[in-house]
Amino acid sequence: MDPESINIILVTHLHMDHVSDLLPFMKLRALSSRKLFRVFGPRGVNEMLDLLVSDRRLFGYLSDLGCRDLVEIHEVWDDVLELEPSIILRSKPVEHFNGVAYRIDLPSISITYSGDTAPDPRLIELARGTGILIHECSFPADRLKGKHTSAEDLMRIASEICPKILILTHIYPEMEERLQEYLESFREKLGVMVYAPRDFDVIEV
Repeated sequence: MDPESINIILVTHLHMDHVSDLLPFMKLRALSSRKLFRVFGPRGVNEMLDLLVSDRRLFGYLSDLGCRDLVEIHEVWDDVLELEPSIILRSKPVEHFNGVAYRIDLPSISITYSGDTAPDPRLIELARGTGILIHECSFPADRLKGKHTSAEDLMRIASEICPKILILTHIYPEMEERLQEYLESFREKLGVMVYAPRDFDVIEV
């Protein structure tokens, strides 16, 4: 994907593996088109970027490039926003360290992304009737760690939401070992298209 085509970035929470690409993206944009973009994220995302870009003990040289001037930040929690005409963004807090989940309603389809979360009824309510559910599936149930969702949990969640397409993300090595087994189980029991994409995969809908 061409970085210049990205106008909106959704941040689910502030853990390193979910925000570490944001600074290189800001720097790339500052050195190329200087085109403005929007970042939506949970409470604290504005302060985090201010510290990283402006505090010279960290990456303050990014302020010399004017990176912060290129970003319009919106902190969200339990919100409904119109991104563009006919494109609605909904957010809900979920059970994962100040995390939020997102739903994007487009004229032809809706997409819900859980981010990282333990099973959470707020996510289920947000996602009801969604066409595409992108949900974390970190571990098998017998090896579950932290505030995450197991494959068995996701089976129950997806059976309530009934998406047309289910996309598994945030897959730990313990899950990788049994991934094909679970993919077949999801397809058989839910009767939906199921994917576990790799970096740069494109799924056409």
